[in-house]
Amino acid sequence: MDDARILIIDDEKVIREGVSRALSKMGYEVVKAEDGDRGLELLQEQPFNIVLTDLMMPGIDGFAVLDWIRENQPHVQVIVITGFATVSKAVTAMKQGAFDFVGKPFTPDYIRVVVDRAIEKLTLQAEAEQLRKEKKIGLEAIDKSQSRLKTVFGCMAEAVLVTDTDSVVVHHNPAAIKILEIQTDPVIGKPLSASIRDQAAVEMVTEAIKKSIVVTREFVPGTISRKYLRAHCSPVTSDQGLLIGSVTTFEDISAHKEIDRMKSDFVAMVAHELKAPLASIEQMIYASQIGCEYEEMNSCNALHKRMTVRTKDLLSLIDNLLNLSKLESGTVVFNLEPVRGTEIIKDVIEIASPQAEGKSITMTYDPCETDWWFNIDYDHMRTAIMNIVSNGVKYTPEGGEVTISTAISGGFVNLTVKDSGIGISKEDLPHIFDRFFRVKGKATRHITGSGLGLALVKEVVEAHQGYIDVESSPEVGTSVTLSFPLAKNA
Repeated sequence: MDDARILIIDDEKVIREGVSRALSKMGYEVVKAEDGDRGLELLQEQPFNIVLTDLMMPGIDGFAVLDWIRENQPHVQVIVITGFATVSKAVTAMKQGAFDFVGKPFTPDYIRVVVDRAIEKLTLQAEAEQLRKEKKIGLEAIDKSQSRLKTVFGCMAEAVLVTDTDSVVVHHNPAAIKILEIQTDPVIGKPLSASIRDQAAVEMVTEAIKKSIVVTREFVPGTISRKYLRAHCSPVTSDQGLLIGSVTTFEDISAHKEIDRMKSDFVAMVAHELKAPLASIEQMIYASQIGCEYEEMNSCNALHKRMTVRTKDLLSLIDNLLNLSKLESGTVVFNLEPVRGTEIIKDVIEIASPQAEGKSITMTYDPCETDWWFNIDYDHMRTAIMNIVSNGVKYTPEGGEVTISTAISGGFVNLTVKDSGIGISKEDLPHIFDRFFRVKGKATRHITGSGLGLALVKEVVEAHQGYIDVESSPEVGTSVTLSFPLAKNA
């Protein structure tokens, strides 16, 4: 405390001047008073940190000054000045609250030491007060934070369960009782299995804790509750990185599932209603092209061919809509069987060859040396691979190349379809598997498509525990790799 202000009260001028000189050299601001009356006046007019006062003075003595300070300005540190003959009075003054005393005669160094101790006490008191204020502010902030957290926790629409490492429930919000239809009372302090009867939900929490991973599950009505729920279970660690439990949220997605069901039903209904008349139109166009003299005379063949192409595109769109609807609704039953990889690829190439030949595109197959098998639903997988190959041909200019190759790695087969087509930009690449998404640009203006083919491919590949990787550069080409686990008997 370099800016301390010190008041000296003594009726002896030599003492006042001596103390003032000793302390002024230390940079302190010193004010002098010749008696107790003047000292009290100065105390009421100006702020001081330390007062040095003589005990024995005419008029108001040092004891009276000390009493007034303790009563009105208790933060001020008082050092009494006394002769050796009155040391007992100095002791009495300290019992009444004085910080220390200095006996006459004294050296300048000694008076500085005593004042430094008083300054140190004031500094410590100031720091302690600051810490108290910060602690109070911190406690108030924590209290407000906890209050806000409690309010948010209580108002959450999702069910929240907090468990320890033994899957014992330690906390939950009100929504948990309602959404999970828990009948146990109380829930807290009991194993999760005592409140939720579904074993899959209990195992989900156990897996998240044991493996320290986030686990997501969906529960159909009749398992945990009468609602369709989506659950996310996350492990919780302490600041030291120790696992201390888990937090599980249960979201009621019944409305979303109902909307999805209605959407799928609608798509299926519209698709079925459109497919029958379109198929009839295609047959009638075909019939009019066979053996009809009017066709040849009036050059209608080109028009009919375009009508046939457009009709087939619509039929393809409807088939894709139907397949996607079934895949998303979970009504598709995959009849898995071991299939030799080369067999299905040659089948796809045979189907796609006329399309490639029509554009003078060279299609090659580069098989790996290993004869490999994988477990698939033949028809669905052929459709998925066919979509990839067909896209390669469709988006490759005339005279280009489409190469199909296979490789075995780490128990997976990697089937790659690489073309020399127009490519895909970095901005469009993340969206190519979105339904109805099509790359828009000058190069694709005259290429027809529904934007459903790749979405269907993604559904089929993931249903076979596979994954897709796409690499592409504009005006260079695109490479699509489908990876599938090998059959155990491969």
